[in-house]
Amino acid sequence: MFKTNYHSHSEFCDGTGKLEDYVKSAIERNFDLFGFSGHAPLPFKNDWTMPKNDLPAYLEETKRLKTVYKNDIDLKIGLEVDYIENTMSPSDQYYRDLGLDYIIGSIHLLPDTNTGEYLGVEYLKSEMEQLINNTFGGNTQLLVKEYYRLVRDMSEHGGFDIMGHLDVVKKTNINSIYFNETEDWYKAEIDSTLECIADNKQILEINTGQVLNDPTRIYPSPWILQMAKSYDIPIMLNSDAHRPDHIDNYFEEAKLMMINAGYRELKVFIEDKWISDKIT
Repeated sequence: MFKTNYHSHSEFCDGTGKLEDYVKSAIERNFDLFGFSGHAPLPFKNDWTMPKNDLPAYLEETKRLKTVYKNDIDLKIGLEVDYIENTMSPSDQYYRDLGLDYIIGSIHLLPDTNTGEYLGVEYLKSEMEQLINNTFGGNTQLLVKEYYRLVRDMSEHGGFDIMGHLDVVKKTNINSIYFNETEDWYKAEIDSTLECIADNKQILEINTGQVLNDPTRIYPSPWILQMAKSYDIPIMLNSDAHRPDHIDNYFEEAKLMMINAGYRELKVFIEDKWISDKIT
């Protein structure tokens, strides 16, 4: 089995450490391939994505590292691009013109209709609660349904290779304080979203980045992964690392989860094409 990771964030955005620190860590941990995926710039001020003025330096440094370490590890250059309705999308021509190896499509934000600001659905409880109260009239179910509607919309627009952390909206939902994943309405949202991903032939990311000391918090939840298998949606493994020493966090737990869901293969991007690789 190839050891790979395509989801990482350095000091260019909200991670820590230089890009080269991640490369050295990947070599030390016997990775076959490592991918850079800084958060693409947003069209408004924030403290977690790459400033647009830094994007040329990011691309230049990733290309330099790709050349310097070509005999040690296969490096790929990507971005994690947010979908914001009527504002930006991984399908925008702008990203295709950058010559990236791959794109991760993700949704992190929803608009606060009272203030006009965009807030994270997976960042802070305070932001989640502000969105629930200001935009959705105190109804969490409406927020979650809107999140998955946008995921489906992003899937339909396309332009990306990897669907990032599908159910990240659960991040602050510790002990089901906002919603219960066992409820029929939530399962229906997941089913519709997976059907859309399957129709658009996108790769579903298994993301271990935010589990901290709780590997049961891998994205997506095990039951969602089982449902994805019923749709024959291809999967891949990423750590969403924000530190060089987290590039293979909980990979063994994630592989067991994949096998328990019925998967025997995952996708890897080797020699400029996506191929199937046996899970071992």
